[in-house]
Amino acid sequence: MHSEDPLLSRAVDALQRGDFETSFVLTEALAIDGDPLAQHFLGWHYHKGLGISVDDGKAVFWWQLAAKSGIPEAQQGLGWAYENGRGIDRDIEQAYFWYAHAVAAGDQTARDSLVQLARQLGAEQIKTLEQRVQNPIEPV
Repeated sequence: MHSEDPLLSRAVDALQRGDFETSFVLTEALAIDGDPLAQHFLGWHYHKGLGISVDDGKAVFWWQLAAKSGIPEAQQGLGWAYENGRGIDRDIEQAYFWYAHAVAAGDQTARDSLVQLARQLGAEQIKTLEQRVQNPIEPV
Protein backbone atom coordinates (compact mmCIF):
# COMPACT_ATOMS: atom_id res chain seq x y z
CA MET A 1 0.00 0.00 0.00
CA HIS A 2 1.47 3.33 -1.02
CA SER A 3 0.21 6.76 -0.08
CA GLU A 4 1.51 10.26 -0.52
CA ASP A 5 -0.11 11.23 2.80
CA PRO A 6 2.53 11.28 5.55
CA LEU A 7 -0.06 10.40 8.19
CA LEU A 8 -1.02 7.22 6.34
CA SER A 9 2.67 6.42 5.87
CA ARG A 10 3.06 6.73 9.65
CA ALA A 11 0.09 4.40 10.09
CA VAL A 12 1.67 1.81 7.79
CA ASP A 13 4.99 2.14 9.61
CA ALA A 14 3.21 1.63 12.96
CA LEU A 15 1.49 -1.47 11.57
CA GLN A 16 4.81 -2.90 10.40
CA ARG A 17 6.24 -2.34 13.89
CA GLY A 18 3.30 -4.19 15.41
CA ASP A 19 1.86 -1.01 16.95
CA PHE A 20 -1.68 -1.79 15.80
CA GLU A 21 -3.41 0.72 18.07
CA THR A 22 -1.43 3.67 16.71
CA SER A 23 -1.95 2.47 13.15
CA PHE A 24 -5.69 2.18 13.76
CA VAL A 25 -6.02 5.67 15.28
CA LEU A 26 -4.09 7.35 12.47
CA THR A 27 -5.92 5.42 9.76
CA GLU A 28 -9.33 6.07 11.28
CA ALA A 29 -8.72 9.84 11.35
CA LEU A 30 -7.83 9.87 7.65
CA ALA A 31 -10.69 7.55 6.71
CA ILE A 32 -13.23 9.76 8.45
CA ASP A 33 -11.77 12.73 6.55
CA GLY A 34 -12.54 10.87 3.31
CA ASP A 35 -9.18 9.46 2.21
CA PRO A 36 -10.15 6.41 0.06
CA LEU A 37 -6.87 4.56 0.64
CA ALA A 38 -7.21 5.05 4.40
CA GLN A 39 -10.81 3.83 4.16
CA HIS A 40 -9.56 0.63 2.54
CA PHE A 41 -6.82 0.28 5.12
CA LEU A 42 -9.30 0.86 7.96
CA GLY A 43 -11.49 -1.90 6.51
CA TRP A 44 -8.54 -4.29 6.83
CA HIS A 45 -7.96 -3.15 10.41
CA TYR A 46 -11.52 -4.17 11.24
CA HIS A 47 -11.38 -7.36 9.16
CA LYS A 48 -8.15 -8.58 10.75
CA GLY A 49 -8.69 -7.12 14.24
CA LEU A 50 -5.61 -4.90 14.08
CA GLY A 51 -5.80 -2.45 16.99
CA ILE A 52 -9.54 -3.05 17.27
CA SER A 53 -11.91 -5.99 17.65
CA VAL A 54 -12.74 -7.92 14.50
CA ASP A 55 -15.89 -6.48 12.94
CA ASP A 56 -16.56 -7.52 9.36
CA GLY A 57 -19.65 -5.28 9.21
CA LYS A 58 -17.46 -2.22 9.79
CA ALA A 59 -14.85 -3.60 7.40
CA VAL A 60 -17.51 -3.81 4.69
CA PHE A 61 -18.69 -0.26 5.43
CA TRP A 62 -15.19 1.15 4.89
CA TRP A 63 -14.45 -1.10 1.90
CA GLN A 64 -17.66 0.08 0.23
CA LEU A 65 -16.55 3.70 0.48
CA ALA A 66 -13.07 2.94 -0.81
CA ALA A 67 -14.35 0.58 -3.54
CA LYS A 68 -16.71 3.23 -4.90
CA SER A 69 -13.73 5.59 -5.02
CA GLY A 70 -11.87 3.12 -7.21
CA ILE A 71 -9.45 1.45 -4.79
CA PRO A 72 -8.96 -2.02 -6.37
CA GLU A 73 -7.87 -3.70 -3.13
CA ALA A 74 -11.09 -2.52 -1.48
CA GLN A 75 -13.08 -3.79 -4.47
CA GLN A 76 -11.41 -7.17 -4.03
CA GLY A 77 -12.12 -7.14 -0.27
CA LEU A 78 -15.74 -6.24 -0.89
CA GLY A 79 -16.04 -9.03 -3.46
CA TRP A 80 -14.64 -11.45 -0.89
CA ALA A 81 -17.12 -10.23 1.76
CA TYR A 82 -20.06 -10.71 -0.61
CA GLU A 83 -18.81 -14.12 -1.75
CA ASN A 84 -18.40 -15.36 1.81
CA GLY A 85 -21.26 -13.53 3.52
CA ARG A 86 -18.89 -11.87 5.98
CA GLY A 87 -20.17 -8.56 7.27
CA ILE A 88 -22.90 -8.51 4.63
CA ASP A 89 -25.42 -10.95 3.16
CA ARG A 90 -23.87 -13.44 0.75
CA ASP A 91 -24.49 -12.34 -2.84
CA ILE A 92 -22.40 -13.96 -5.56
CA GLU A 93 -23.59 -11.49 -8.18
CA GLN A 94 -22.33 -8.57 -6.08
CA ALA A 95 -19.13 -10.53 -5.45
CA TYR A 96 -18.68 -10.95 -9.21
CA PHE A 97 -19.36 -7.24 -9.79
CA TRP A 98 -16.71 -6.09 -7.31
CA TYR A 99 -14.14 -8.71 -8.28
CA ALA A 100 -14.55 -7.71 -11.94
CA HIS A 101 -13.89 -4.05 -11.13
CA ALA A 102 -10.80 -4.99 -9.16
CA VAL A 103 -9.58 -7.18 -12.02
CA ALA A 104 -10.05 -4.29 -14.47
CA ALA A 105 -7.69 -2.29 -12.24
CA GLY A 106 -5.10 -5.10 -12.26
CA ASP A 107 -5.72 -6.86 -8.93
CA GLN A 108 -4.37 -10.42 -9.34
CA THR A 109 -6.04 -11.77 -6.18
CA ALA A 110 -9.39 -10.62 -7.53
CA ARG A 111 -8.65 -12.27 -10.89
CA ASP A 112 -8.14 -15.64 -9.21
CA SER A 113 -11.29 -15.19 -7.13
CA LEU A 114 -13.32 -14.14 -10.17
CA VAL A 115 -12.28 -17.26 -12.08
CA GLN A 116 -13.34 -19.47 -9.15
CA LEU A 117 -16.62 -17.60 -8.73
CA ALA A 118 -17.45 -17.76 -12.44
CA ARG A 119 -17.46 -21.56 -12.19
CA GLN A 120 -20.56 -21.23 -9.98
CA LEU A 121 -22.48 -19.13 -12.50
CA GLY A 122 -24.23 -19.89 -15.77
CA ALA A 123 -23.27 -18.33 -19.10
CA GLU A 124 -26.32 -16.06 -19.25
CA GLN A 125 -25.74 -14.91 -15.68
CA ILE A 126 -22.13 -14.02 -16.49
CA LYS A 127 -23.20 -12.18 -19.66
CA THR A 128 -25.69 -10.09 -17.66
CA LEU A 129 -23.12 -9.38 -14.94
CA GLU A 130 -20.47 -8.38 -17.49
CA GLN A 131 -22.90 -5.85 -18.98
CA ARG A 132 -23.54 -4.45 -15.51
CA VAL A 133 -19.80 -4.18 -14.83
CA GLN A 134 -19.44 -1.94 -17.89
CA ASN A 135 -21.50 0.76 -16.16
CA PRO A 136 -19.58 3.21 -14.03
CA ILE A 137 -19.58 2.75 -10.29
CA GLU A 138 -21.88 5.18 -8.53
CA PRO A 139 -19.80 7.76 -6.62
CA VAL A 140 -20.02 8.00 -2.88
